[in-house]
Amino acid sequence: MNKERTQGKCGDLAFRLRWRNSKNFHRSLALMHVFQFLLCLSLLIPWATVAHSQQTGGECPRPLAMEEGAFERPMVFSMATSKGNMTTSTWIAATGRIELDSADRFREFLARENLTQSQVVLHSPGGSLQAGMELGRLFREHGMTTHIGRTRRDIESYASPCDTWFDMVEAGICASSCAYAFLGGEVRFVDSPYYPTENSRLGFHQFYRGSSEEGAEMLTSQQVAELRSSTLSVAQAVTGQIVLYAMEMGIDPRIVALAAATPSDSLYFPTAAEMEELSIASGKGLSTWFMEPYSDGLVTATRPNRSDSVLQQVTAFCSGPSGEPKLLIKMRMGSTGDPDPVRSYVNAILISVDSKTYAIPKSDLSIRYEGGSAFLTVPVVGLPSLLVSAHRLEFGIDAARVMGLFQEGGELDPMSRSALALAWKNCI
Repeated sequence: MNKERTQGKCGDLAFRLRWRNSKNFHRSLALMHVFQFLLCLSLLIPWATVAHSQQTGGECPRPLAMEEGAFERPMVFSMATSKGNMTTSTWIAATGRIELDSADRFREFLARENLTQSQVVLHSPGGSLQAGMELGRLFREHGMTTHIGRTRRDIESYASPCDTWFDMVEAGICASSCAYAFLGGEVRFVDSPYYPTENSRLGFHQFYRGSSEEGAEMLTSQQVAELRSSTLSVAQAVTGQIVLYAMEMGIDPRIVALAAATPSDSLYFPTAAEMEELSIASGKGLSTWFMEPYSDGLVTATRPNRSDSVLQQVTAFCSGPSGEPKLLIKMRMGSTGDPDPVRSYVNAILISVDSKTYAIPKSDLSIRYEGGSAFLTVPVVGLPSLLVSAHRLEFGIDAARVMGLFQEGGELDPMSRSALALAWKNCI
């Protein structure tokens, strides 16, 4: 029943009830109207209940990592989901201070959830440096992708309180020892392509406030004893361990120098250019095109700068008596359960040349599968002249989300344009 109409009819009944009573209508008729009026009130109650349940999301239970105040408490780990069907629609929310036992708690969490590769979204003020680096090594061991952001649960109750919810990520911070945990990600994003975290911040600082013994928990008792009998301080030894950790993770150790120059009560936030130069965050877009001899000809190829992209490689080549120009798209397979997912879920391959997009339909593609990847041969007759003179190329896919989507691109320098031209002249 329409809410406004219900309220209007009940108001009319209340008016008629007062008017008729004033005219001394029969008692039985008045009682009948009383009954009708009470019935109308009962119809209004559900509307009030629904409105109330939609506004009481704060009273609904939330995973520990999404509770109010979790940022200030010891780090906890919770599974989160946007309820989408992409591999990044589910992630691990890691929120709070990093304590000495945080790595052990994370191991227990992984065993309980039976997880290996996954997305980890960090929101932490830092804490134990030793535990932060141990967490980072666990992230790398399990091939995890690290992001920075605060995970929260949005609750929309309709049929009953707390019955409808989804999780989302917003900008967050990863500071102090959390920054070193972040570096452990096999792929690392501060500004994530998967979650709205463009205002997230990654902060470094020195771990010493002047005490030569600070950081001693990272060393064995024998190492501390040896240092005390030498001219080195514990702080210097721990700095050496941080440098070794950065190198182990493939990060330029100059970040340690930048952190050491920042007082422990401040934070140093690397710029986007510094994060790229020091390999702190994974690159975006496509790498520089490279050439390789193949059979009697030549191929030119590029790969995404990040290792978790659905797109794995784009190869330019030509073949056949007529030397038909083609692209070979290699992409990861989604978990669709379909024996031929490309034909089931893909509509077209998209090629953008200086912002103008060309769609090559599925009917024109040659498709094969091997080793968990799909190989799509894309004819590009008529496009090579545009491609070899382009300033920017992008490759994407028009497909159902269950297949996995990608949109990767990059600027073309003169060397890359020449390499593409050679691939389409030296056919295999």
